[in-house]
Amino acid sequence: MPASVLSQERPLRLVQCSDMHLFADPTTKLLGLNTQHSFQNVVGLIQQQQPNIDLLLTTGDIAQQSAPETYQRFLATMQPLTTEPIRAPHFCIPGNHDLDEAYHSGLRINQLPCEVIIGNWCCILLDSTVDHEIAGSFSNSTLEYLQQALERQRNRHVLIALHHNPIAVGCEWLDQHMLKTSQTFFKILQPFNNIKLVLHGHVHQIFEQMHEQVNYLSCPSTSLQFKPKSAKFTLDTANPGYRWLDLYANGYFETDVCRLKEFNFYIDYQSDGY
Repeated sequence: MPASVLSQERPLRLVQCSDMHLFADPTTKLLGLNTQHSFQNVVGLIQQQQPNIDLLLTTGDIAQQSAPETYQRFLATMQPLTTEPIRAPHFCIPGNHDLDEAYHSGLRINQLPCEVIIGNWCCILLDSTVDHEIAGSFSNSTLEYLQQALERQRNRHVLIALHHNPIAVGCEWLDQHMLKTSQTFFKILQPFNNIKLVLHGHVHQIFEQMHEQVNYLSCPSTSLQFKPKSAKFTLDTANPGYRWLDLYANGYFETDVCRLKEFNFYIDYQSDGY
């Protein structure tokens, strides 16, 4: 059965965060950045700016080192948003760095795929990961679930969330690791006129594009940012952040991205990957 969060009497506030790349040891750094520190700062920013969250969505790559203790600390860091007074319902989607066994033993949170009902909206959450592969792909069972979920939710506005980008973002090095089953995905979506949004992570940058009447949006990483339109691996100097969305009962939505403003950190901008 789909999870029901609340009935709709006002715009629904959804907060998306992504790509934490945490380690089992919270002092470990990724290309010079303490990812636990940057993640904690983004959670603090959300706590300050978002007192009313109807759905908190994490879109993958929680871990750089996929271990149960990594995910346990992730949940502990999220507690200011998931406990009183905010009490945001929290759902997670794995990314390519989140290895299946450690992810599920460490998180013990929602199963995928799933449908989350929030007022007049349905959020369909999908797993696009393939263990030990960087690129994404939907299994036949996930594609079948998506088809059936869209049939079930014809009377609601639909938001779909996954980790991998279904559309090329214009970074040559990164787009080779996008969703490989995107054409099948688009074909399933095409007959439905109630699909408003597809949210994804993976790209560590802001991406917004309309494709076949559906809005595709990504959000900043809570850790390192990738430079848009780069041919090879290149880090951006933009700060970590998150995305918020207001979902209206008539299918209209508003959205923006918020980033840390005062955050002192060191990053090895000359690195050619990780």
